[in-house]
Amino acid sequence: MASWSNRAAAIAARVLVVAVFLMVVHPAPSAQQVIQWRSMGDQAMLAGDYRVAFDVYSRALSYVAPQPALWEHLVRVSVEAGLYDDARVYLYVLADQDGWNAARRDQLAAILTHSGEDVYASALLYVSAANDPRELRALAQEQIARLDWPNAETTLAQLLTLDATDAQSAYQLGLLLAPQAPDLARDYLLRAEHDPAYTVAARAVTQALDAYGTQSRTDALTYLGITLVGLGEWPFAEQALQMALEANAVNPAALAYLGFVRDQQGGDGLPDIEAALAMSPNDPLLYYILGQHWRLVQEHRQAYDAFTRAYWLAPENPALAAEVGTELQNMSDFVGAEQWLTRAVELAPQDVEWVRLLAAFYADTGFQLEAVGLDVIERAAGQFPADADIRASVGWAYYQTGDTERAYQELNTAVSQNPDQPRSRYYFGVVLERQGDLDGASDSYWFVVDTLGPDEGFGLLAARALRRLGSG
Repeated sequence: MASWSNRAAAIAARVLVVAVFLMVVHPAPSAQQVIQWRSMGDQAMLAGDYRVAFDVYSRALSYVAPQPALWEHLVRVSVEAGLYDDARVYLYVLADQDGWNAARRDQLAAILTHSGEDVYASALLYVSAANDPRELRALAQEQIARLDWPNAETTLAQLLTLDATDAQSAYQLGLLLAPQAPDLARDYLLRAEHDPAYTVAARAVTQALDAYGTQSRTDALTYLGITLVGLGEWPFAEQALQMALEANAVNPAALAYLGFVRDQQGGDGLPDIEAALAMSPNDPLLYYILGQHWRLVQEHRQAYDAFTRAYWLAPENPALAAEVGTELQNMSDFVGAEQWLTRAVELAPQDVEWVRLLAAFYADTGFQLEAVGLDVIERAAGQFPADADIRASVGWAYYQTGDTERAYQELNTAVSQNPDQPRSRYYFGVVLERQGDLDGASDSYWFVVDTLGPDEGFGLLAARALRRLGSG
């Protein structure tokens, strides 16, 4: 902080000297002249000539009574220029003239963060948001994403102080405390269970905590971490897996899952996964996780090699056969994909997941649809009539074979069974468009784009459809 104080004092002194000099030398200008100076300053900022800009701004400020609007403008343009030290000084002057408010504290926190002073920024944000649940919620999510556990715990506890029935905060606090204080975590998870949105997940974590009484610490933490992976709670899973490795560094499962979790959060998990494989080179689980890494970065040949290696280490596992088939489908090897996806179904014919995947393969690719695929899809629908994904495959298969009316009926049923499935909604949109219901089609396409984004997969297809309809 001392170095910043020196820089701030120098900047403030510079502004003060310029202002005093201009007050002495120049007569008072007109209001129009002040406006022109501000405009000149803006133009200089856009051109990147910051020295000229701040000289002109200072000239304007020296001739007018305290004007918060001008100082606010200086703060904004300084931030836009990346001059965060200057912005901080101007913000302090503004606060001296017009006081602090929540928006200005947030500005200061952002400036501090850009200056690399995250601890001070977090403290300031906490003070700013202390009695505002919405701001506290945003702060908690930021702290969790940064794995800032001490501050996240404080923020979540404050949220529960403001509202003891806040199930989300109770759930997240339970996840945060689970690796280090399982008994206390149970209490918070029990509170979260009363909200249907968290019942299943909270009970799953509570059940995982039972491992503390029967397994070693590293195994219990690994099991907890894997449970959190299954729930998609990536930061909390990372905390548990790191603690598992601290308890015992020779833990290839925890290390590989840690790499997987880091991949999911935008990091690079490959070093962790490769280190795990060096410890246990014949573990199919580790090759499965390696395949997931390569799939995530769109390296499908390497993903195929990893999944194939995993399968031959555990050839009775239908999930591994399905992963091999999925990668062959990604590489447009439909003959190979059909063989491997069929093998997955043969290994577990009563498991809807693999039946669903094979039906979707035939429907989505159109491969051998009339010769083989349609019959497979219809039999899948008869086997699992309540499965919305299989019902969507039936509808799309009918559409491709020219039976638009049956396609509409099946897709309408699929959307009714599960209205939150983007694949079904996209296919339903296509059928509605074909039938001339452009408003209904647009609604379906917009749902897909809002859910998946417009950049890939069904989201990209829906975005293109909206542009074609003139709706996006």
